[in-house]
Amino acid sequence: MQLQDFGQIAPNLQIANENELIAGTWTADAKAALQSKGAVLLRGPLMRHDGAEIALSKLDDELLEDAFWSTPRSKVAKKTLTATEYPSPRTIALHCEMAYMRHWPRFVCFHSIQVAAQGGETTVCNIDQVSNRLGEKLKPFQDKGVTYRRTFQKRVDIAWQHAFQTEKRSDVEELGQRQGMKVEWLPNDVLATSHTAQGTITAEDGRLIYFNQTHLFHPSALEPQVRQALEKAYGADRLPRHATFGDGSPIPDATLAAVREAFATYQTKMCWRPGDILILDNLRFAHGRLPFSGERRLHVALAREVKETVRTPVFAQEAAPA
Repeated sequence: MQLQDFGQIAPNLQIANENELIAGTWTADAKAALQSKGAVLLRGPLMRHDGAEIALSKLDDELLEDAFWSTPRSKVAKKTLTATEYPSPRTIALHCEMAYMRHWPRFVCFHSIQVAAQGGETTVCNIDQVSNRLGEKLKPFQDKGVTYRRTFQKRVDIAWQHAFQTEKRSDVEELGQRQGMKVEWLPNDVLATSHTAQGTITAEDGRLIYFNQTHLFHPSALEPQVRQALEKAYGADRLPRHATFGDGSPIPDATLAAVREAFATYQTKMCWRPGDILILDNLRFAHGRLPFSGERRLHVALAREVKETVRTPVFAQEAAPA
């Protein structure tokens, strides 16, 4: 299926150079686009390595760091990270940033530094459309939430030292306590964690919105032969990632097949140009990545921590002058 270019859907703002980006003369138009459409694309080319955090700093004064990394990535600048560094042949499934946690960023900003020779587009999907399609399938996610279990086995998935950005077990335990995460140390320096988070959030009009990463963490996300090999090696309860409903009951494979089908139905792709900066409302759009060949470099910055499970307008309405 031919995917529509999200760059033709999102409002576009032309930014002549880095000086104009820093000056922020485009900010009012960008805020209006994010308020009405949930996205804005700044077209340059803008090639500063910290362009993503500069752009976000003009829209919000609370830039974030992903203190618990679910996937491999590297730090670029103070608040700038690389996008997930999964091998190029792999697809990264659509997801809302940090929806597996109890707090998450409102803004996700992507900055294209180097475009792949082939593929590598960032997939983008409207989660309101996904949620409308899922309908009643959202109810158990709302009622029960989702429990995520991770087992950090050596040389499987991401190491706990990289995920928690520390070599100290005490740091992991302190972060786990702050995040409401159960931390268990197993033989051979294996770490097991579990925590429960929301399965949905509520839209401005009261509709349920799918807001979790069950479809990434659940064993059904694995290729059957990989799942079988991991279960044989570590046991079904010690897979690198697992997800159940918050009460411990299993999430049916068929439910997650419907989730993935809904994402596939509404996904688009961002056909990058070098120097593009795309800002998304993380509570309205999910993102992912298509496989690619050649060199690709995408930087990411995050802003504004959100803990409430009710989606509010992205910018507060300013009072009209008396």
